[in-house]
Amino acid sequence: MMLHPKDYRKEFEAASLKKILQERDRIVEFMQDFENNKLPKKYYERDPSPEVVYMSNIDYLKELCDLIKIKMYEKNSNPKEVHHSPFIALEEVMSKFDEEKRKQFLEDLKVKDEELYYKYMEWKILSEQ
Repeated sequence: MMLHPKDYRKEFEAASLKKILQERDRIVEFMQDFENNKLPKKYYERDPSPEVVYMSNIDYLKELCDLIKIKMYEKNSNPKEVHHSPFIALEEVMSKFDEEKRKQFLEDLKVKDEELYYKYMEWKILSEQ
């Protein structure tokens, strides 16, 4: 059974930005696998079907993006001390990579040090505003 988008949103309203970003990444990964026909066969034996899950995920993704905006605003309103130098160094290293290598680097970072990955992604979003 799929949740209504507003009910889904309620499940994440009290969550940390990190948790919301993780959920966003999980949804995007599922959607990309579906679009590229890379879902395991077991997904096609479930109810609801991957097509229904995909369509619901579009609505869920919108709700998550709205929450990310709110969490980012809250974070900017109550800024904590952020040490930028590691992220600037990371940006400098990645600037020498082509797009594919940069993407692979970030995927590897996410696997090896998930906390650092999400802190970097938060910093990147804030620094682009």
